[in-house]
Amino acid sequence: MSLVQNLKGGILAGVAAVERVSNSGGVSRNGSLREIENFLLLQYPTALGTAIHATPLIRALRHAVPQCRIVVAASGFARDVFRNNPGIDRLIETPTPLKDLNGSVMTLRRELPFGETAFATLTSTGNERTRIAMQALLSGASIRVGFTVVPKLYRKPLIFDRTSSQIANNLRIVQALGHTSVHFEPEIFYRQEDLAFARETLARAGVQSGQPVAVFITQTSVTQRKSWRSERFKAAAEFLMTRYGAHILFVGTAAEAAAIDELRGSLSAPTTSVAGRTTVLQLAALMSLVTVGLTLDTGPMHLGRAVGLPMVIIAPAWSPPIEWLPLGNNKFRILKNADIPVPPPQDYIIDEVSVDEVTSALADLLTRYPNRIPDQTEIHQG
Repeated sequence: MSLVQNLKGGILAGVAAVERVSNSGGVSRNGSLREIENFLLLQYPTALGTAIHATPLIRALRHAVPQCRIVVAASGFARDVFRNNPGIDRLIETPTPLKDLNGSVMTLRRELPFGETAFATLTSTGNERTRIAMQALLSGASIRVGFTVVPKLYRKPLIFDRTSSQIANNLRIVQALGHTSVHFEPEIFYRQEDLAFARETLARAGVQSGQPVAVFITQTSVTQRKSWRSERFKAAAEFLMTRYGAHILFVGTAAEAAAIDELRGSLSAPTTSVAGRTTVLQLAALMSLVTVGLTLDTGPMHLGRAVGLPMVIIAPAWSPPIEWLPLGNNKFRILKNADIPVPPPQDYIIDEVSVDEVTSALADLLTRYPNRIPDQTEIHQG
C-alpha cells in the first residue's frame, strides 16, 4: 500500500472515530437503524443499467418504512431514471462528485430538507467510489449504509454478493437498516410530453392500427465484448416483417447510428431509427408503446424491463445471468447457450445463439402478449 493510501486510510479512520465519540447523526453508536425514517440516496453510476437496478430500492424502503422521507441526489442519466418517481419526496440535481466533489457537497448541504433530523445516506451498487463516500460524509449524515470502497466511513458497509442479482444486492440495504426486504422490479416514470413524443414518432413512421412494432437493440458499448452478427439481426427483422407485418424500430446512441443505418439499408421494408435522438425518458415511453423487443444485454434492455416490454435477450455466455438478467419472468426469453471462460476472446461474437432460436422466441412472445400491439388511438393520441 502506498504512503498516500496509508495517509488517506488514517485520515478516514480518524474521521470515523470522531463521529463515534461525538455521536453526530442523531442515533447512538449501538442504536437501532430501524429508528431512521429519512433517507438520502446517492446516485452517480457510470452505467444506465446500474441506475435502473437501483430503482426497486425506493419501493422497498416505502414498503418497509411507510412514513419515511426519501431524497435522491443524482446527476446525468441517473437523474432522469429517478425523475418523476412517485416514491421520492425530492430529487436534488447536483454536480457529480466524481468531477466536482465540492460542488456536489455544497448543493446537498444547501438543498437537503431534513434539517436537524437524523437521516441515513445510502449508496447502492455502482456508487462504490471514494469521492461518493466523501460526499456522503460531508453531506451532514454520520449514518452511512451501503456499498463502498471506504468501509471505515460507513455504519453498515456492504460487499457485493456475486451469487445474487444487482437488485437483490441493493435490497440488502433495507435489511442492513433492520427491516425485511421485498423484491420489486425496476421502474421508470416518463412524462406526458415523453409519451407524446413516442406517439408522434410511431405516427411519423407510418405505423398502422394494430401493426406490431419491434424494437431492435443491435449495438453495445465498445468496451463490452458482446455482439450478434448483423446478418442475423437482418434475418430476424425479415422474419418479423414477413410473418407479422411488423415495423422495426432501431434504438441506440448517436455513436451507434451509422452501424444501425448500415443494417437498415439491407432490409426489404422501411424501418425507423431514433439512435441518438431520444432522451432516457423518451426512449422509455417509446418502449412502453411497442409490441416486442430483440436486444443484446445492454443499457436500453434494462429500460425495456422497467416498462414491461416483452423481449428476447441475446446474452453472452461468459456473463453470469443472475447479476443483470430478468430470470424467471415469462415476458423475457434469455438466449445464452454456452459456457465460455472469463475473460472472453477478444473477437467473441454470440454465434452460439441461432436465428431459429431467436425467431422462435419472438413468435412465442407475440402469441403470449398480443395486446401490446398499439392501436391507432394509442399511437396518435396527443
